[in-house]
Amino acid sequence: MKIALIDDHRMLTDSVRNVLSLDPAIEEVRTFISAAVYVKNKDSFWNPDIIITDLLMPGITGIELIEAVNRGAGKAPLPKFIVLSSITDVQTIKQAIRAGAIGYLSKDTSIEELTEAIHAVHSGEQYIAAKLKNSLISNVFTEEQVVLHLSPREKDVLELMCSGNTVKEAAFKLNLSVHTVQSYHKNIMKKFKVNRTADLIVFAMQKGLYNPTLK
Repeated sequence: MKIALIDDHRMLTDSVRNVLSLDPAIEEVRTFISAAVYVKNKDSFWNPDIIITDLLMPGITGIELIEAVNRGAGKAPLPKFIVLSSITDVQTIKQAIRAGAIGYLSKDTSIEELTEAIHAVHSGEQYIAAKLKNSLISNVFTEEQVVLHLSPREKDVLELMCSGNTVKEAAFKLNLSVHTVQSYHKNIMKKFKVNRTADLIVFAMQKGLYNPTLK
């Protein structure tokens, strides 16, 4: 298999490339110091089977790269993405998966686990680092419990309030009275056990109920 390794830390990419090159199943590993460099210098005659990318890089971010490449669906075969990042919060992992990542590992993972992830992803499987799975699963269950306690209208009001709308603006957009929206707003804060709209927004973001980067 052919692998593109994208990270602005040259020492990391060189070290990983040298180790991966010892794997008989890996034909070639090319390194790029940023997603922008990868896009600019991509050889149309060399298509990687897997792209291993960091998230925070100058210019194009890892998420943006994943989305851009996956928008090219139909120009098969598309490479499969593994994120290798120091960012391991649950919402970022979920955002990467939504964008199209098949694997996600932290930068303190072992080379053995990275190799395992590469082979799993190449075989069509999803791979989340063992140390990240528990927090991800726990968050999903917590998020579902919170969502189940909200009515459809409460979800609409929550979305608008988190997006910066006032109660009056939310009422206009939902074609409801200001009094009705205020009631929904108070009910949501009561369910989330917060007293301020700012705390409501923070809680919603922590539980994955609102993600401003996806708007």
